[in-house]
Amino acid sequence: MNHSVNCLSRRAADHAECHDRDAYDGGDLAWEFLRRNEDYVADWRRSVPRRLPLITLRDGTKLLRLRRRFPRAEQWGLYAFADPALRGRDAPVFWHATALKRVVRLNAGKPNGRDDAAPRRLADFQGDRRAIIGADGLPLVLIKGRGTHVPVAIQGLSVLTSAFKPIFELHDLDEVSAQTELLKRLQRFTEASPKAIQKPPFATDEKLHQALIALDESLAGKSYRQIAITIFGEQRVAEEWYGPSQYLKDRIRRLVARGTELMKGGYRDLLL
Repeated sequence: MNHSVNCLSRRAADHAECHDRDAYDGGDLAWEFLRRNEDYVADWRRSVPRRLPLITLRDGTKLLRLRRRFPRAEQWGLYAFADPALRGRDAPVFWHATALKRVVRLNAGKPNGRDDAAPRRLADFQGDRRAIIGADGLPLVLIKGRGTHVPVAIQGLSVLTSAFKPIFELHDLDEVSAQTELLKRLQRFTEASPKAIQKPPFATDEKLHQALIALDESLAGKSYRQIAITIFGEQRVAEEWYGPSQYLKDRIRRLVARGTELMKGGYRDLLL
Protein backbone atom coordinates (compact mmCIF):
# COMPACT_ATOMS: atom_id res chain seq x y z
CA MET A 1 0.00 0.00 0.00
CA ASN A 2 1.56 3.31 -1.03
CA HIS A 3 1.94 6.42 1.10
CA SER A 4 -1.01 8.26 -0.45
CA VAL A 5 -3.36 5.35 0.33
CA ASN A 6 -2.09 5.33 3.92
CA CYS A 7 -2.97 9.01 4.09
CA LEU A 8 -6.44 8.28 2.75
CA SER A 9 -7.07 5.69 5.46
CA ARG A 10 -7.12 8.60 7.91
CA ARG A 11 -9.30 10.84 5.73
CA ALA A 12 -12.21 10.99 8.21
CA ALA A 13 -9.96 12.52 10.87
CA ASP A 14 -8.43 14.84 8.28
CA HIS A 15 -11.85 16.09 7.22
CA ALA A 16 -12.93 16.75 10.80
CA GLU A 17 -9.71 18.68 11.32
CA CYS A 18 -10.10 20.66 8.09
CA HIS A 19 -13.62 21.66 8.97
CA ASP A 20 -12.28 23.60 11.95
CA ARG A 21 -12.33 26.63 9.69
CA ASP A 22 -11.26 29.09 12.35
CA ALA A 23 -7.91 27.29 12.42
CA TYR A 24 -7.08 26.63 8.76
CA ASP A 25 -5.77 29.35 6.47
CA GLY A 26 -5.07 29.33 2.74
CA GLY A 27 -1.57 27.93 3.21
CA ASP A 28 -2.92 25.05 5.30
CA LEU A 29 -5.56 24.25 2.70
CA ALA A 30 -2.97 24.46 -0.09
CA TRP A 31 -0.87 21.92 1.81
CA GLU A 32 -3.85 19.60 2.24
CA PHE A 33 -4.24 19.40 -1.53
CA LEU A 34 -0.51 19.19 -2.27
CA ARG A 35 0.21 16.38 0.18
CA ARG A 36 -2.25 14.16 -1.69
CA ASN A 37 -0.28 14.53 -4.94
CA GLU A 38 1.52 11.25 -5.72
CA ASP A 39 4.29 13.04 -7.60
CA TYR A 40 4.96 15.22 -4.55
CA VAL A 41 4.98 12.14 -2.30
CA ALA A 42 7.49 10.48 -4.64
CA ASP A 43 9.75 13.55 -4.59
CA TRP A 44 9.54 13.70 -0.79
CA ARG A 45 10.60 10.07 -0.55
CA ARG A 46 13.66 10.81 -2.66
CA SER A 47 14.58 13.92 -0.68
CA VAL A 48 17.62 13.96 1.60
CA PRO A 49 17.22 14.62 4.42
CA ARG A 50 13.49 13.98 4.69
CA ARG A 51 13.20 15.84 7.98
CA LEU A 52 14.98 19.06 8.83
CA PRO A 53 15.71 20.29 12.37
CA LEU A 54 13.04 22.69 13.61
CA ILE A 55 13.92 24.53 16.81
CA THR A 56 11.77 26.67 19.09
CA LEU A 57 13.21 30.02 20.13
CA ARG A 58 12.75 31.36 23.65
CA ASP A 59 9.86 33.59 22.51
CA GLY A 60 7.99 30.59 21.07
CA THR A 61 8.86 31.21 17.39
CA LYS A 62 9.55 27.97 15.54
CA LEU A 63 12.65 28.31 13.36
CA LEU A 64 14.04 26.29 10.48
CA ARG A 65 17.48 27.30 9.20
CA LEU A 66 18.59 26.00 5.82
CA ARG A 67 22.25 25.77 4.87
CA ARG A 68 21.48 25.08 1.22
CA ARG A 69 18.65 25.36 -1.27
CA PHE A 70 16.33 22.50 -2.20
CA PRO A 71 15.51 23.20 -5.88
CA ARG A 72 13.14 20.25 -6.23
CA ALA A 73 11.10 21.42 -3.24
CA GLU A 74 11.10 24.93 -4.69
CA GLN A 75 9.40 23.56 -7.81
CA TRP A 76 6.46 22.71 -5.54
CA GLY A 77 6.52 26.20 -4.01
CA LEU A 78 8.33 25.15 -0.80
CA TYR A 79 11.67 26.02 0.76
CA ALA A 80 12.09 22.38 1.78
CA PHE A 81 10.03 19.20 1.68
CA ALA A 82 7.46 18.57 4.41
CA ASP A 83 6.17 15.13 5.36
CA PRO A 84 2.92 14.48 3.43
CA ALA A 85 1.67 12.24 6.24
CA LEU A 86 1.21 15.31 8.44
CA ARG A 87 -1.86 17.53 8.35
CA GLY A 88 -1.74 21.28 7.81
CA ARG A 89 -1.47 22.40 11.43
CA ASP A 90 1.01 19.64 12.33
CA ALA A 91 3.42 19.85 9.41
CA PRO A 92 6.33 22.34 9.37
CA VAL A 93 5.32 23.68 5.96
CA PHE A 94 7.33 26.65 4.70
CA TRP A 95 6.00 28.12 1.49
CA HIS A 96 8.67 29.84 -0.57
CA ALA A 97 8.55 33.63 -0.77
CA THR A 98 8.30 33.40 -4.56
CA ALA A 99 5.17 31.23 -4.27
CA LEU A 100 3.39 33.68 -1.98
CA LYS A 101 1.40 36.32 -3.78
CA ARG A 102 1.83 39.00 -1.11
CA VAL A 103 4.58 39.48 1.46
CA VAL A 104 5.19 42.27 3.96
CA ARG A 105 8.74 43.56 3.51
CA LEU A 106 10.30 44.92 6.67
CA ASN A 107 13.68 46.47 7.41
CA ALA A 108 14.63 45.96 11.04
CA GLY A 109 16.32 49.12 12.22
CA LYS A 110 18.20 49.44 15.47
CA PRO A 111 16.23 51.09 18.29
CA ASN A 112 18.01 54.29 19.33
CA GLY A 113 15.79 55.46 22.16
CA ARG A 114 14.98 58.73 20.40
CA ASP A 115 11.96 57.42 18.49
CA ASP A 116 8.44 58.09 19.66
CA ALA A 117 7.34 54.57 18.79
CA ALA A 118 8.42 51.71 21.04
CA PRO A 119 10.60 49.03 19.44
CA ARG A 120 8.98 45.80 18.34
CA ARG A 121 9.77 42.14 18.87
CA LEU A 122 8.38 39.15 17.01
CA ALA A 123 6.76 38.10 20.29
CA ASP A 124 4.52 41.19 20.01
CA PHE A 125 2.64 39.46 17.21
CA GLN A 126 0.18 37.02 18.77
CA GLY A 127 -0.34 33.69 17.07
CA ASP A 128 1.72 30.84 15.75
CA ARG A 129 5.02 32.23 14.45
CA ARG A 130 7.05 30.11 12.04
CA ALA A 131 10.33 31.44 10.70
CA ILE A 132 12.66 30.14 8.05
CA ILE A 133 16.11 31.44 7.24
CA GLY A 134 17.00 30.33 3.74
CA ALA A 135 20.40 29.83 2.19
CA ASP A 136 20.44 33.56 1.40
CA GLY A 137 20.33 34.31 5.14
CA LEU A 138 17.11 36.35 4.96
CA PRO A 139 14.37 35.39 7.42
CA LEU A 140 10.77 34.90 6.34
CA VAL A 141 8.36 34.83 9.26
CA LEU A 142 4.84 33.48 8.88
CA ILE A 143 2.42 34.71 11.54
CA LYS A 144 -0.67 32.50 11.68
CA GLY A 145 -3.94 32.57 13.57
CA ARG A 146 -7.72 32.25 13.21
CA GLY A 147 -7.74 31.13 9.61
CA THR A 148 -5.35 33.73 8.24
CA HIS A 149 -1.65 34.40 7.99
CA VAL A 150 0.77 37.20 7.19
CA PRO A 151 4.22 36.46 5.70
CA VAL A 152 6.90 38.97 6.72
CA ALA A 153 10.28 39.11 4.98
CA ILE A 154 12.80 40.75 7.31
CA GLN A 155 16.13 42.32 6.52
CA GLY A 156 18.67 43.52 9.07
CA LEU A 157 17.63 41.36 12.03
CA SER A 158 20.59 39.18 12.96
CA VAL A 159 18.87 37.63 16.00
CA LEU A 160 15.15 36.94 15.59
CA THR A 161 14.35 37.49 19.26
CA SER A 162 15.95 40.97 19.33
CA ALA A 163 14.03 44.24 19.50
CA PHE A 164 13.90 46.29 16.30
CA LYS A 165 12.44 49.42 14.77
CA PRO A 166 10.21 48.30 11.88
CA ILE A 167 10.53 50.17 8.60
CA PHE A 168 8.10 48.84 6.02
CA GLU A 169 9.00 48.85 2.33
CA LEU A 170 6.81 49.66 -0.63
CA HIS A 171 8.35 48.92 -4.01
CA ASP A 172 5.69 50.52 -6.20
CA LEU A 173 2.50 52.56 -5.90
CA ASP A 174 0.61 49.65 -7.43
CA GLU A 175 1.29 47.78 -4.17
CA VAL A 176 -0.45 50.31 -1.93
CA SER A 177 -3.82 48.58 -1.72
CA ALA A 178 -2.52 45.04 -1.20
CA GLN A 179 0.18 46.10 1.26
CA THR A 180 -2.28 48.23 3.24
CA GLU A 181 -4.55 45.23 3.66
CA LEU A 182 -1.64 43.04 4.78
CA LEU A 183 -0.35 45.64 7.23
CA LYS A 184 -3.80 46.02 8.77
CA ARG A 185 -3.93 42.28 9.20
CA LEU A 186 -0.45 42.32 10.73
CA GLN A 187 -1.48 45.08 13.13
CA ARG A 188 -4.43 43.00 14.31
CA PHE A 189 -1.99 40.31 15.41
CA THR A 190 -0.73 42.81 17.99
CA GLU A 191 -4.21 43.40 19.44
CA ALA A 192 -5.47 41.66 22.55
CA SER A 193 -8.51 40.06 20.92
CA PRO A 194 -7.73 37.55 18.16
CA LYS A 195 -11.33 37.93 16.96
CA ALA A 196 -10.28 41.22 15.39
CA ILE A 197 -8.36 39.24 12.75
CA GLN A 198 -10.44 38.82 9.63
CA LYS A 199 -10.03 35.77 7.45
CA PRO A 200 -9.75 35.89 3.65
CA PRO A 201 -13.00 34.85 1.90
CA PHE A 202 -11.84 31.40 0.83
CA ALA A 203 -10.94 30.40 4.40
CA THR A 204 -14.62 29.68 5.04
CA ASP A 205 -15.46 28.52 1.51
CA GLU A 206 -17.44 25.33 2.01
CA LYS A 207 -16.83 24.27 -1.58
CA LEU A 208 -13.07 24.02 -0.93
CA HIS A 209 -13.64 21.64 1.95
CA GLN A 210 -16.14 19.67 -0.12
CA ALA A 211 -13.62 19.48 -2.97
CA LEU A 212 -11.06 18.03 -0.55
CA ILE A 213 -13.51 15.36 0.59
CA ALA A 214 -14.50 14.61 -3.00
CA LEU A 215 -10.85 14.29 -3.98
CA ASP A 216 -10.12 11.84 -1.16
CA GLU A 217 -13.16 9.72 -1.92
CA SER A 218 -12.32 9.69 -5.62
CA LEU A 219 -8.71 8.67 -4.94
CA ALA A 220 -10.10 5.87 -2.76
CA GLY A 221 -12.11 4.58 -5.74
CA LYS A 222 -15.55 5.70 -4.58
CA SER A 223 -18.34 6.29 -7.08
CA TYR A 224 -19.92 9.70 -7.56
CA ARG A 225 -22.99 8.53 -5.65
CA GLN A 226 -20.87 7.32 -2.72
CA ILE A 227 -19.03 10.64 -2.71
CA ALA A 228 -22.35 12.48 -2.68
CA ILE A 229 -23.51 10.45 0.34
CA THR A 230 -20.30 11.29 2.21
CA ILE A 231 -20.76 15.01 1.59
CA PHE A 232 -24.54 15.49 1.60
CA GLY A 233 -25.92 12.45 3.43
CA GLU A 234 -27.99 9.49 2.34
CA GLN A 235 -31.38 11.18 2.61
CA ARG A 236 -30.59 14.06 0.28
CA VAL A 237 -28.92 11.76 -2.23
CA ALA A 238 -31.91 9.39 -2.17
CA GLU A 239 -34.22 12.32 -2.84
CA GLU A 240 -32.22 14.13 -5.54
CA TRP A 241 -29.80 11.73 -7.24
CA TYR A 242 -32.18 10.59 -9.96
CA GLY A 243 -33.96 13.93 -10.29
CA PRO A 244 -34.46 15.36 -13.81
CA SER A 245 -32.07 18.28 -13.23
CA GLN A 246 -29.01 16.10 -12.56
CA TYR A 247 -27.88 18.95 -10.30
CA LEU A 248 -26.37 16.81 -7.57
CA LYS A 249 -24.47 14.57 -10.02
CA ASP A 250 -23.06 17.59 -11.83
CA ARG A 251 -22.04 19.17 -8.54
CA ILE A 252 -20.10 16.07 -7.49
CA ARG A 253 -18.37 15.94 -10.87
CA ARG A 254 -17.35 19.57 -10.47
CA LEU A 255 -16.10 19.00 -6.91
CA VAL A 256 -13.97 16.03 -7.96
CA ALA A 257 -12.57 18.02 -10.89
CA ARG A 258 -11.87 21.01 -8.65
CA GLY A 259 -10.14 18.88 -6.04
CA THR A 260 -8.00 17.21 -8.68
CA GLU A 261 -7.08 20.58 -10.18
CA LEU A 262 -6.05 21.94 -6.77
CA MET A 263 -3.97 18.84 -6.05
CA LYS A 264 -2.12 19.11 -9.35
CA GLY A 265 -1.03 22.71 -9.02
CA GLY A 266 -4.05 24.87 -8.37
CA TYR A 267 -3.20 24.90 -4.66
CA ARG A 268 -0.89 27.83 -5.42
CA ASP A 269 -3.97 30.02 -5.93
CA LEU A 270 -4.71 29.62 -2.22
CA LEU A 271 -1.36 31.15 -1.19
CA LEU A 272 -2.57 34.73 -0.73
